[in-house]
Amino acid sequence: MNLKRFFKMILSKTILNKRYIPFFIILIGFIGLVGLIRFKPTVIGDQSKYVPPLVETIKVENRDVQIMVKSQGEVIPRTEINLTSEVSGKIIWVSENFSSGGTFTKGDTLIKLDSRDYELALVTAESNLSQSKVALQREIAESNIAKQEWDKVSDGEASDLALRKPQLAQANAFFAASEATYEQAKRNLNRTSILAPFDGRVRKKNTDLGAIISPGIPLGMIYATDYVEVRLPIANVDLSFLDIPFDGTLIELNKQPQVELFSKIGNKIYEWSGKIIRSEAEIDPLSRMLSVVARVSEPYDRSINEIPLKVGLYVNANIFGKKFKNIYVVPRHVISNNNFIWTTNKEGILFQKQVEVLRTENDYAYINSGLNSSDEILITKLGFIINGMQIRTN
Repeated sequence: MNLKRFFKMILSKTILNKRYIPFFIILIGFIGLVGLIRFKPTVIGDQSKYVPPLVETIKVENRDVQIMVKSQGEVIPRTEINLTSEVSGKIIWVSENFSSGGTFTKGDTLIKLDSRDYELALVTAESNLSQSKVALQREIAESNIAKQEWDKVSDGEASDLALRKPQLAQANAFFAASEATYEQAKRNLNRTSILAPFDGRVRKKNTDLGAIISPGIPLGMIYATDYVEVRLPIANVDLSFLDIPFDGTLIELNKQPQVELFSKIGNKIYEWSGKIIRSEAEIDPLSRMLSVVARVSEPYDRSINEIPLKVGLYVNANIFGKKFKNIYVVPRHVISNNNFIWTTNKEGILFQKQVEVLRTENDYAYINSGLNSSDEILITKLGFIINGMQIRTN
């Protein structure tokens, strides 16, 4: 009886008698297992041997680091005012430097007004002052004579009127008023020349030759150029890395952190050095961040700066923050979301270490605990990785 007839007979009996179905299934499975064992494919070589992946590692070393806090802001003048006149008059002369973008130094005459009326007023005030001075001297003499005459004719106490004290007081008052009028006239005459209050530049010019102006009318906008400032907002996570007070007070000169400002102009990046001089005392209501103020001295001095640091320029900033000792600097991508790092021992076995991340900057992370100087960390990204995994290094 061949195998085909055997199965046919078994199948027919199984169909006729359902009690044999379980035995038939077991028999089929047994025959299949025997066939797999007997006819299994021949293994060429030793393909079952595990080959550890080839990876790259680096040895970590601790060092001292200084945190760099990044920000950005707009260059603003330390002082900016409307240039105004304290007296009224007609403009008869305007300096060629008093134009948009023009420069000037402290004390330079920017505008002159017609001074003839003020010269006449000064002459009148000077005449009145001379008359009141003579009147005061005369009254002093008459008061002394009155006292002497009284002493000759009476031993009693004389009244103020008899001693001409009211007249003397009036003469003193007239003289003081005349003196004040003279000083005011002299000041008004001097004010017909409008002088620059500081070294600076003209942002905007609002008037010109021939205009009649009044006190308080803006003649132009000017700003100081001895130094400029940059308001730099600081993220909340970065505040603890700045070694400055945050109460708005001016920082002591020897404790002012250094700041490097830079901006791309054309195809070149330019840099300027400055200092952080204070923080602002309030949180910005829009950004919800606290800002610090950087100061750059002599921003237009070409002997110090390659190009001037002009008002209105938008700059990036690197602020020199706190210094930390014994910090491990590692590539940022080697740290998992739970602050684990894969390290390897001398036998090439991988294992995890949990670390404390002080800060991340650009492509690097600063580790202040969890690593040792002898550790080697895995920097190759693997698709599958577990504790105790064997690796190879190059």
